[in-house]
Order: sequence, then structure tokens, then C-alpha cells
Amino acid sequence: MKNLILMSDGFTEETSKNDEINGLFKRVAEGKKVMVLGNATLGGSNFSQRELVKNRFENVGAKQVDIVDINRDNTATVLDYDVLYVIGGDPRFLLNMLYETNVKENISQFLHNGGVYIGESAGSMILGKKLKWVWDVKKGTKPKYDVEPKCYDGLGFTNYNIFPHWNKYSEEIQNRALNHVVEITPLNDGEFIETEYNVW
Repeated sequence: MKNLILMSDGFTEETSKNDEINGLFKRVAEGKKVMVLGNATLGGSNFSQRELVKNRFENVGAKQVDIVDINRDNTATVLDYDVLYVIGGDPRFLLNMLYETNVKENISQFLHNGGVYIGESAGSMILGKKLKWVWDVKKGTKPKYDVEPKCYDGLGFTNYNIFPHWNKYSEEIQNRALNHVVEITPLNDGEFIETEYNVW
């Protein structure tokens, strides 16, 4: 099984009838311990999705599902789980989390131990190396893209620069993304990419 799953809208209301995605989550999570990393929702964006995602994992047979907000004191928590689901929301909160904690090292260890990382929207975006392109392209589209993060460094676990919800953006924004110096990978809602982070 590949250990990185990059999604646009993840395990949400919109994808509840998508048999391929439901099958994917069942395959990945059945009988496993799942951590839902909720930091991207702390600004209010997607906060209501947290319990929904937890319930969906339980419905496909996950053994245990916990919603965890990472801070400096609990970064090793990820090592207690088999599946890490990074819920979407505000990518700035995830970048700030990476800047302020050592969770990147623990996620790397988690993958080395055989864990599976599932990114939803912003959770997929932070798998890239640098996310300045996100603010270059999306500035002015939503208030959250008018406030810059403390640092643009992502996890750097993949060469993909995921642009989630591609099908919901205007042609103007799509052109801005495609003409950016950074190569963008558009991802429509309902789509996902499975790839592998070869740790060490």
C-alpha cells in the first residue's frame, strides 16, 4: 500500500456517495487507529467537518478515531496511530504548526513505521516543499489568503504542488495557477493521488 494519499475534498459530505473513495478509506482504515489532525480547522474553516470525518472513519471500520490538535507538547502523538488524516481548512495554520513544532520529524518517523498519511485539501498542499505559490495565486480570493504564514515551508514529502477544488475556481484563477513558475497539479473534488514517500 502506498503511504501518501493526496485528496481534494477528502472524506466529506460531498464524497459520501463516491464508491471509489469510500472503498479507499475502508481499505486504509479498517481495523486501524486513526488520528484526525485538526489544526487547519482552528480558524473556524471546516471545524464542523471534524466530527463528520471521525464518524465516517468509524463507519468504515476504524478501530479507534481521535481528533488531535498538534502543539509543541504533543507532536509524538502521531506515532501512536496507523493512519494520519490531515483535515483541510486554512493552510496557514498547518504551515505555522510545522514552523513552531517538530511534528515533521514525527510524521517522517510515522511513515517509516508503516503509517499512511491522507491529506484533505490543505492537508495535501502541505506535503509539497514550498507553498508561497498558494498565496501568489489565491491572494484576494478568500480572507485566509490575505494573511501570510510565518513560513512557507511544507513537509517536502512529495514533488506535487496540489491545487485542490480545481473545478470550483474561476478560469482567471486557474490561468494564474497554470502560468505560475511553480508547476501546479490540479485536483478536482472527488479525485485523489496515491504515491509513496520513501523514507530514509
